[in-house]
Amino acid sequence: MYQDYYQFNEKPFSLTPDPKFLYPSAGHREVLDHLVYGIRQREGFMLLVGGVGTGKTTLCRSLLERFDPEVKSALVVDSLGSEMDLLRTCVSDLGARRARARNGQTALALAPAIIGGAFEDAPPLEEEEEDAGWIARASKKELTDALSEFLIEQYRQGGTTVLIVDEAQNLSLPVLEQLRLLSNLETEKDKLLQIILVGHLEFARKLNSPELKQLNERISIRCTLAPLTREELYEYILHRVLIAGAGGRIVFAPCGLSEIYHYSKGVPRRINLVCDRALLAGFNAQTGVLERTHVRQAVSSLSGEEGVSMADSFPPFRLTGVLGVLVLLAALALFVLPQKFAEKQWRFMGTATDVESVPGEMPPATESLETGDEASRLTRTASAGKPFPVVSPQPAAGGYRIRVSTMRDAAQAEKQVEKLIEEGYPAFWKKAFSSRRDWYIVYAGPYDTVKPARIHLNALKFSGWHPILLSFTSSD
Repeated sequence: MYQDYYQFNEKPFSLTPDPKFLYPSAGHREVLDHLVYGIRQREGFMLLVGGVGTGKTTLCRSLLERFDPEVKSALVVDSLGSEMDLLRTCVSDLGARRARARNGQTALALAPAIIGGAFEDAPPLEEEEEDAGWIARASKKELTDALSEFLIEQYRQGGTTVLIVDEAQNLSLPVLEQLRLLSNLETEKDKLLQIILVGHLEFARKLNSPELKQLNERISIRCTLAPLTREELYEYILHRVLIAGAGGRIVFAPCGLSEIYHYSKGVPRRINLVCDRALLAGFNAQTGVLERTHVRQAVSSLSGEEGVSMADSFPPFRLTGVLGVLVLLAALALFVLPQKFAEKQWRFMGTATDVESVPGEMPPATESLETGDEASRLTRTASAGKPFPVVSPQPAAGGYRIRVSTMRDAAQAEKQVEKLIEEGYPAFWKKAFSSRRDWYIVYAGPYDTVKPARIHLNALKFSGWHPILLSFTSSD
């Protein structure tokens, strides 16, 4: 309903675990680094736990997308199944097939190897259908043998095999024991199967039970995904808004952001729920600035569905005692919060990874060849939630900027600046002289610190640009 009004390409706060919307907070990056390290080092068992709605599944989906082609993976989402269901899922997802008698010899029919994007020795469709039927009828030993031979062949070819088990807190003891037995598939030096168990916080306590002592002792890497901090929450929200395509057409006022944090406690699922309803409230009010009143309307609509309201954080016996303190804090917030968080409403989250080259013609000149006296800059302001450009003669001071593109025509550069501003970025262009001709370099920024620069760098990559992050001295 509100997507057309705010010009979203898709819903920014959907509850589906779309890796594209993953906000790489410090905690998320640390967890991903640990898991990638464990997979590369063939550590065997790894554990990821976190509270309900903290983004574990989305992180796992993102991890799957990061795998190199030589990494084969299986994802178990039905944690209530039996050990046979577990084996069937592994054999099916990995493409392992039963041993067959061919020309008097026994051989394992493996999934077609991908070499240079082409399939070699791909089995006919009839054979794949036959394998699917075999998986449904096979015994535990047949499934285990097929999986074992697949893992050995994958290891022989230099590949890695990863099994991710989501909602692991629901696994029965027999299934957990089956996973332990699968971890016994190893060479003299390496584990053949890397297993990542993903579950709620109570799963870590479950593993400490005497029945699971052998399994618990085999876990070499343990990660906990915590809720977002207050600052991360602000960046998470605006990151998702930018990825969904609204850019600067949505403004979350500081008071509204504080209300969202108070309700959600930094849990991404709760953030998504309340933000989705807040956008609906903003649509009903026909405004692009989401204030405290819109968030409170969202919370009110959710309280009946979740059984949660704003008062849940303050039990009745505490309300009377802290009422005076809350009034004082509210009075202070009227003066402190608007200034403290005024700039946060325009910050969008991302991460700077490697530096990418800008396609097209680029001048060999360095940034020092820019003629600052001929520079023009467009900055963004907002009126009733709707941004409009204002021309100023010079870019504001800042040690960082993002080079987006280089052009030969000033009019084209100005159009691209306007497009960037429409998408929610501060932007400007500068004229440079190199190779006996003029060039027009389009920038996003400038930024006083590297963090917001990296935020916009990542967002620009998501939007299809090819940015380069640059650092300048104060003299620039």
